[in-house]
Amino acid sequence: MNLTAMVARVRADLKDTDSQNYIWTDAEIQGAIGRAVMEYSIHAPIEQQTDIVTTDGNTELDISSLSGLLQVASVEFPLGSSPKYMQHFERYASHLYMEDEGDGSKARVRWLKIHTLGESSTIPAEHEEIIVLGATGYLAMSVSAYTVDKATIAGSQATTNYKAWGMERLQRYDKKLKQVARDNRIT
Repeated sequence: MNLTAMVARVRADLKDTDSQNYIWTDAEIQGAIGRAVMEYSIHAPIEQQTDIVTTDGNTELDISSLSGLLQVASVEFPLGSSPKYMQHFERYASHLYMEDEGDGSKARVRWLKIHTLGESSTIPAEHEEIIVLGATGYLAMSVSAYTVDKATIAGSQATTNYKAWGMERLQRYDKKLKQVARDNRIT
């Protein structure tokens, strides 16, 4: 599902489908979706592996090319050792500093990446509902705060109803995120 379809899906769950009288703007919905995607990424990141050429006599590796970097998991250098030789390293901004100096050959960086949702998506189809739950929960909570001192057609219970529905969605969202995190854990 791409972002356009996800916005429509979120609108459908929110019963916000009258394009002449939207409650939420596309930007607000996309913001809530973005928040849910980031939180999902923290629980179920994309695992990546990239070989980066080391500089002879230098411990520094430039990782600025690792787009969407969430976390560096390991650095293997030199390659081809048995057992694998994993470097102790420190990360600062867009650089890693290994314990050993490079020699002009490659180091293997294993890293975790943020999911994307735009024209295409890296989120597995079976997890798209998690994003919908999070986005709708956040949006319902935001409108419940907005309606506190407002007169609405839904009456005095509008704030309470939005808040209860939003909290229920966010509880289900949190439970599903925890399940995804458990499923991704290496045992």
